[in-house]
Amino acid sequence: MRITCDIDDSAELSFMESEHWLKVLRINLSRKHYSSAEIDQGLVNTLIGGKGLGTWFLLNTINEKVQPFSPDNKLIFAVGPGTGTKFPTANRYGVFFKSPLTGILGESYSGGHVAHRMRATGQEVFIIEGKRDVPTYLAISDGYVEFKDASYLWGQDTFATDDVLKKDLGEKDLGIVCIGPAGENLVRFALIENDYWRSAGRCGAGAVMGSKNLKAIVFEGDVKPEVYDQELFTMVVDESLTLIKHTESTNKTYKEYGTLAMLDVVNEAGVFPVRYWSEGVSRNVDNMNGTAMREKVLVSSRACWNCPIACGKLCEVREGPYKGMRVEGPEYETVYAFGGLCDIGDIGSIMAINDYCDRAGIDTISAGNVAAFAIEAEKREKISTGLNLEYGDAQKVIRLLNMITRREGAGDILAEGVRRASQRLQLAELDITVKGLELPGYDPRGVIGMGLGYAVSSRGGCHLRCTVQVPELRGKLDRFDYDQKPQQVVDLENRYAIFDSLIICRFMRDIVSWERMPKLMKALTGANLTEERLKEIGNNIVTLARLFNVREGITSADDTLPRRFFEQPLSEGGTKGKTVNKERFTKMVKEYYRLRGWNSNGIPRAAMREKQQLSIERQK
Repeated sequence: MRITCDIDDSAELSFMESEHWLKVLRINLSRKHYSSAEIDQGLVNTLIGGKGLGTWFLLNTINEKVQPFSPDNKLIFAVGPGTGTKFPTANRYGVFFKSPLTGILGESYSGGHVAHRMRATGQEVFIIEGKRDVPTYLAISDGYVEFKDASYLWGQDTFATDDVLKKDLGEKDLGIVCIGPAGENLVRFALIENDYWRSAGRCGAGAVMGSKNLKAIVFEGDVKPEVYDQELFTMVVDESLTLIKHTESTNKTYKEYGTLAMLDVVNEAGVFPVRYWSEGVSRNVDNMNGTAMREKVLVSSRACWNCPIACGKLCEVREGPYKGMRVEGPEYETVYAFGGLCDIGDIGSIMAINDYCDRAGIDTISAGNVAAFAIEAEKREKISTGLNLEYGDAQKVIRLLNMITRREGAGDILAEGVRRASQRLQLAELDITVKGLELPGYDPRGVIGMGLGYAVSSRGGCHLRCTVQVPELRGKLDRFDYDQKPQQVVDLENRYAIFDSLIICRFMRDIVSWERMPKLMKALTGANLTEERLKEIGNNIVTLARLFNVREGITSADDTLPRRFFEQPLSEGGTKGKTVNKERFTKMVKEYYRLRGWNSNGIPRAAMREKQQLSIERQK
């Protein structure tokens, strides 16, 4: 059986030279059935792997307007042509689904030590559909699938689940992804965890997994990945490693401070969200920045599989009520979510919250937003948690998160996420989301490009579809400029669509430029691609995601920001007195559409829709 498409761009792309066909494994939980198929090279030529293929399969295998918790929703894991090779940071997998939090495209990525084991099964895409009537875990090995009882794991946190499965399966070289109690209880921002501290965190993938009664997936195999030109590939790897050693971001900044390197910069710019988006400067920054981490809690650096950057930081609380607790992190976004939004100015307390979220299986960005929203809602007497919530109280926040995880009391409302909770509680002014997804830690009043990135992101409020905030905050771009931002956002989104299809880490952004990408693609796949052709492919992948969202009801009215950012200026710091100019922002969005080749309403034009409407043909 082969899965094919009805377009062929292979005149320019020569994957066909390789005899290795990518494979998709389709697993039906309801029927306990699975089948493997080869993916036609024409489809691979057009979409590469990872995000490209994951988004295409999602669009073509689920019906319009399917409910996210329906058995008909799909959970699609995908890797790329770089996965499992020696190319640095090619250690990530993507997961694609209809999001229970936003109702549109859900996509999330995780590193660690799982992706290369996924590919070692001999498959590149895994489509999981249906629902088991009892808790189940899947064991996948070289294309063979076992459906195993997970009743004894149900209710266990993610750490315990990982430990028990490794012990039961003989401590083999396994890749395990799993959910915690939050996923089991369908908390809409539940995540999928691997290696204790690595998460496919955003959009609620863990809740979709829980809705299928799927507790975990175990990957094992010995299939070796192939590259098209080993000599050229070795040269590309060596060049990349040399660049990593001589680039400040990869050899110093992330190696020494991890993602917390951003905290001082963001705070100085006055765009570090504090007390649920009411302020832009934290007075506690010295207690939770990279320096505080290194001096107070750092044990050692940790890396994902085959990564020389080692941005992960294993930390241990050395004093206070959480003494002895170990966490890989906290990452910048977790510190922002709880140290900023909830104003908890102590890195040890933030680590304790981080630990709870990892074990329960909830996304820290959404969880921090929800917790701060709850503080504001309780102030307004719109909700009663029974905790008398206050900013700065870590223990109360942990108790609140436990209520959310268990869906107990007010936690049942908050487990729905900020948008649904704000609607139910009639607090529209507190809906600080884009398309229903809670925002990461950069206030758009002072990073205009990031505001555009939030508004047009295919998964809702997201900083990783384009990361334009990095050059804005580094001073390489004028962070208050409107005119140049649409082109910059488009260019970054296109490049990262390729990154997420290969799949490689965002921290390679200073290493893998457009200029270097053709040689990497040639070495891995044999494809003869120009920079311009790669940009077209990136645009096509972003457009494919847009097609899914338009089909699910997204319009240009959704490509905007919460009212607060247009109406309420910040009162202090480097962004004092600033708001987002709504008229100029709307013009930016329209220009973004034009650059993408979409119409003025944000809908891909007919010719592009026809090219992207790929059909699945199964030939036995």
